[in-house]
Amino acid sequence: MVAIFYPDHDKKPRRPLHLYLDRIQRLAKMMEQTIIYAPPSLAPTLRLMRHDPHWQIIDDYETIWDIPNNSYQKHNFTHVQPTLFRQFNGHSKVKGWYPDATRDHTIRCAAYNAKAFASYDAIMRNPFGSERWFYVDAGIFDQIGPYDEDGEIWGDVIKSSLSTEKFDRSISISGDSGVVIGEYMQSPAYGVKDINHVCWRDPRKAWLCHTFIAHAYVGSSLGMLNYSVRYMATVDAMDANSWYSAREEFVIPWVAIRYPNTVFSIPWLPVPKPLWCQWQYPIKVCYTDIGGSASLPPITDPIATIFCPGYIPRKPNLEGSGLYKRTFLTDIYTVFRMYYYSTPLRWMTKEYRNRFGANRVTDWLLAL
Repeated sequence: MVAIFYPDHDKKPRRPLHLYLDRIQRLAKMMEQTIIYAPPSLAPTLRLMRHDPHWQIIDDYETIWDIPNNSYQKHNFTHVQPTLFRQFNGHSKVKGWYPDATRDHTIRCAAYNAKAFASYDAIMRNPFGSERWFYVDAGIFDQIGPYDEDGEIWGDVIKSSLSTEKFDRSISISGDSGVVIGEYMQSPAYGVKDINHVCWRDPRKAWLCHTFIAHAYVGSSLGMLNYSVRYMATVDAMDANSWYSAREEFVIPWVAIRYPNTVFSIPWLPVPKPLWCQWQYPIKVCYTDIGGSASLPPITDPIATIFCPGYIPRKPNLEGSGLYKRTFLTDIYTVFRMYYYSTPLRWMTKEYRNRFGANRVTDWLLAL
């Protein structure tokens, strides 16, 4: 597993340092072969979380800007990208759709870009001689759940339960040409975002292409290496054409379009109780033994399923089974969530959640 952590040194950081350290502690508890990139100042603390050769802390880079693919991108992320962000248009306050201000954040822009380098660098180092790799965002190990029936948080539930068979199934599709990427969610806001959507031809509306969520990448060693190189090359190409490239959700669709048959995805769908949480990310459990060997996530090519309807992918899609099998209820729930994200209901419940707490709103939505 590959992870990267560089603290946000803003006066008002997005999250306190101790929350991220809690997440890394959960990562350590999994006892998997792990490489984590962190600044030298934090390295001693992280090394104390585990005492075995399979817990590798890479502290070669003091700041996020010392990471090689950020060194030459610094001016881009500190000057060019904020200007492009301010040029976005097509907002709709009524629908609750407008560029998220957190996407215009210099350090976070660098963090997103650093993930591609960390994946590349980890494969080149490969201290474990591994053939399979799994990159996970810190949010996957958050402190808010979901919980199992005994009240244990998900980061503890997953401990030592990654499934080799499920990794192999994903890699059999992505192979050496790419990786399996978290999930995608299509929203009908401003039209279904296929290749004809305005977000692909108007840089000022690029923010509307927000499609991929929950960043967790799985693949073979060569597949991960290829993906990282293609991601970084795509950032350079977008920069050269004045497209916003400071957020993963905006870059990943372009990687899929530039390199057909190289990106495979787990479509967005609900996670069954007792493993649900407010975001319903199936990536949280789809590579674990939860649900048994018969519980397999669906794997699709987004060129065929999102961007170019009617396109026949080189490799077939794989249907989900067990926890991930499509049913009438999951289809209804997915439709509800899609329209929730494209109507004033999303904005109203967001404001309600901010005022009265997330749990009340989540409970209300789940009761529908």
